[in-house]
This record gives sequence, structure tokens and C-alpha cells, in this order.
Amino acid sequence: MTKTIIRECLALLPEGDGFKTAEADIVIEDGVIAAIEDAGKAKAGSGDRIIAGAERLVAPGLINAHSHCLSTFSSGAGDRLGHVSLIWKNQADIYNRPQDELYVSALLNGIEMIASGVTAVIDHYPEQNCRTEMVDPVARAYADLGLRATLGLRIWDRTYDDLDPTQIIGDDDELLEALARDNPFRPAPVDEIAAMCEETIAKWHGHRGLISIFPAPSNATRCTDDLLVMSHDIAEKHDLGVHTHLQETKIQRQVSMKYNGKPIVSHMEDLGILSRRWSMAHTVWVDDDEIGLLADRQAVPVHNPESNAKIHVGTSPVPKMLEAGVPVALGADGSSTNGNQNLFDAMTMAVLVPRILGTDKAGWPAAPEALTMATRNGAKAMLKDGEIGALAPGTRADIVLYDLTTPVLAPLNDAAQQLVFSERGQSVRTVIIDGRVVFEDGIYAFGDAAEVGRQAIEMREKQLGRNENLYRITRRLIAAQTEKMT
Repeated sequence: MTKTIIRECLALLPEGDGFKTAEADIVIEDGVIAAIEDAGKAKAGSGDRIIAGAERLVAPGLINAHSHCLSTFSSGAGDRLGHVSLIWKNQADIYNRPQDELYVSALLNGIEMIASGVTAVIDHYPEQNCRTEMVDPVARAYADLGLRATLGLRIWDRTYDDLDPTQIIGDDDELLEALARDNPFRPAPVDEIAAMCEETIAKWHGHRGLISIFPAPSNATRCTDDLLVMSHDIAEKHDLGVHTHLQETKIQRQVSMKYNGKPIVSHMEDLGILSRRWSMAHTVWVDDDEIGLLADRQAVPVHNPESNAKIHVGTSPVPKMLEAGVPVALGADGSSTNGNQNLFDAMTMAVLVPRILGTDKAGWPAAPEALTMATRNGAKAMLKDGEIGALAPGTRADIVLYDLTTPVLAPLNDAAQQLVFSERGQSVRTVIIDGRVVFEDGIYAFGDAAEVGRQAIEMREKQLGRNENLYRITRRLIAAQTEKMT
């Protein structure tokens, strides 16, 4: 790759636990930030690319540490739904999808993220027990976009006790017959899951330097000890992370108590598998002892404040976690629960929710902490701490250029505060991932984003007519929930 110089920009640089701004030239070589020099001092050679940095804030790309690309088509498709009915509705939307739909779903997910300054994502995929052929179109889509993506292979070998529809509808013959015909939550044997993980890792991990593969238990309480230990062992063998949902809902904590006699974080510690390799989406229903364990082992909870609020599962005790030294990351979750993949919204909510709930002012997260969650701590969740998530020599060049003349950034009084409280992606002008410009002035390097949107519109119509049996279950769940609400 030729050398690229971002000339005379305002760089958002790490400073201790926070950030500072400085006028600088940023030199990129072979996908790496080779140097950050005083503005106007970097020497350019013939053939080097020069990017004008005047009136640009240059910041590290945001890291969405929990997403679900399969639900991209379902944004705006449900409101005021409980966790059980929403997840079953999501399955009705996404079950039995052909490869071209999987590819377009991932493209659409990535397109939205890139345009709002996200340069890396952990995609917990798919929504059914994973097979290698299901991974192929999604890995290809993210690679085509040039997005840095970790695909967490969603796996489980125990029933989804926390999503059992008979708890809400009742145990009648019609429901049992429907579940027998179409149950997307059927468990798989551990040996088959292990073989699939090994096959997918061999095929895709490290592809183009952008794609990573993690084993990713669907939820730690939906897995036997054998599967949890197997996930840990594969991660140790290949130097990978492990991604999972963890105690998102109160009932998931109750399920752990039923099977293990203790909360799942404590059980994982007893198994000897709790470590920095684990990133854990939601982590809402954890107590002080579990927070202490997370801090000791430097496991990474991934806070999803918008989806938690929208489906009313509670909120993660982020102030306590931060005070204990837990490296909390941020995620958007799926668009079916959240409605978007915009990490600026997640940063704002992460700061404001504790204040709304009346948390003691001394524990309020501030803007720099939210920005750290969305950058450096996201890198920890991807097991790429020191590689991405900061503007510093030696890190991969995952960089976003913001227009300093937009209303939300002009004048720039405090970069961290304005990125967290004011910005929503409207100032994003250029996105560089691994040293390559993937987005510039509304144009994507991979091709026509509007055409992807048109394909999604056509595919949605086919999707809605595909899984009538699951939609029937979903309608009954929603009706039962609505009756309880009135």
C-alpha cells in the first residue's frame, strides 16, 4: 500500500484515561499509523496520497461490540414488545433465509455502521445454531465493505428455557404442534458444534486481515458446562475471544440458579474459564460479587442501553462496573430491538441513563468514559487491545474524519462531549479502515449503497411470507402479552 498522509488535521489523541486534541499530520503506511507529527511536518514522497485535514477532526473509529446483522430488515417492526415475544417475532422474520438475503442483510448492517463512524463490529451470528455455510455470505459481505468484523458463531446445546412460549401462552396442542414443525432454538450436540467452529475458523479467521471468528455461546445459561469449556478451549487454542449474551433478563439469572445453584458469572469462575477473552452482551442482572469477578478477570461486559430500555429488561450497573475497574464496551444490539446501528446514540444513553435513574452523581459516567467504551474497551472485547481503538503510532489505521463546520461541531468546545452528546454521524466525511478509504463524502468504495437498499426492500416482501408457522406463534405471544398489559 502507498503511504497516506492526513495533513494538518485536529487529531483526537489518547491522554491517560481520556482524550486531548492536537493539530497534527497523521502518516499511514501498510494499514498502520506509522507516525503522528506536528501539523505540516510530515514529508510526502511522489505517489503518496494526501488527505486534506483542514476543518477535520480525526478520531479513532467506533467499535460496535454487539450487533446482529440478521435483524437489519426488521428495524421499526415492533414496539412495546417483551423479550420473549420480540425474539420469537425476530425468528419469524429471519428463519430459513437464502444466501443472497444473508449477504444483503450484512451489507445493509455494515453500510449503516460505516456511515456513522463505526469501523469494527462484533456480530453475534446467526440467530439459529450456526453452520459454516451460513457464515460464508456474511463474512464475504463485511470483507467486501472493508469493515473490520468479528463473527461470533452463535452456538448452544441446551433448550432456551428463558424463551419458552408455553410460559406465556400455555401448553396447548396447537402450540406444541407448531413448535414440533418449526423450532429455531433446537440444541445441537457439542461435538458437532466443535467441528463447525474449527471448520469456520480455518476458513475465515484472518481473511484479508479484517475477519475474525470467535466461538459465541448464544447465552451462557443456554449451554452445558461442556459447551462453555469447549468454547474456552477453542479460544485458548487459537488465541481468540469468546462472545455471549449474559443475564440480559431476570429469568436468565433464575435459570442459572436452577442449573448451577449460583449466578452464571460465579459459575464460569468455578469452571476456570472466566477471563479477558470473554465479552458479554447486556450483563444487566449481575450483583456486586459478580462485578468483582469481572474486574479481577478483566472480562468485558458490552452495554446495550437502547435495546435494554426498549424491551424493558433493566439496565446494566455500569457505574458500579466502572468504579470497580471493569472494562465496559458498548453495543447497538440488533436493529429489531434497537432500531439502528448508531453508536452515538448508545454513548449518549450510557451517560444519561444512570442520571435518569438517580445514581449518585459521583458515579455518573462522563463523555470521555463513554467514548472510551466505544473505542478502547471495544478493542478489548475484540481481543485487539493496542491494535485498534486509539490514534497512536503502531495501531491499525481505523480512522474517522469529521467535518468541523457542521452545526453540531462548530465551534468545537470539547471534542469528547460533542461526539457523545451532539454528533449522530452527520459530520462523518471520511472513514478509513486498515489504512484503506472505505467511505468518502457519501460514497462507499464497495459500490452502490442505494442498490443494496432496493434489494432489501424486495427481499423483505419475500421474507414476510416465508415462516407463517412462526408468525402464528408470535401473534399469539403478542396477544397474550398485550392482554396482560391492559
